[in-house]
Amino acid sequence: MSVRWWRRGGGAGWGWMALVPFVVVCLTGVAAAVRHGADNVHRPDGDCLQCHTVDRATLETEHAKARAQLAPDLESRCFTCHDDEGPSHHTGIKPTMPVPDTLPLSVDGLITCATCHFVHGEPNAVGDALRINNDRGALCLTCHKLSDLQ
Repeated sequence: MSVRWWRRGGGAGWGWMALVPFVVVCLTGVAAAVRHGADNVHRPDGDCLQCHTVDRATLETEHAKARAQLAPDLESRCFTCHDDEGPSHHTGIKPTMPVPDTLPLSVDGLITCATCHFVHGEPNAVGDALRINNDRGALCLTCHKLSDLQ
């Protein structure tokens, strides 16, 4: 089957009608990638200085101190790319209930994006880089009572 892009004698044929939506979708994807930053800082080889106050070499030699070497405005840096991800937990606050070690808090004991989400591109089967599967609210119920969420 061949597609005629132009009718004989000038004017667009039906092929252009099929191509236009495809081009629009592609351009929308490019615009979203540019808006959200084409360089993914979450990759293991990403730019560490986007979130940390020291470079990769220092972080690798002082791995245990990496959580203390975060940019003071880290949460606002997350929202630079993730501003429209949908509803989320408040960050920068102290938890009111016990939080398990699997959900790390900041060095100051505050809830951050990294409390619930992996941030270094760790493989996970859950999706959305969640540390705990949230089917039926399981992630939320790790720290909250169902009655508190209703």
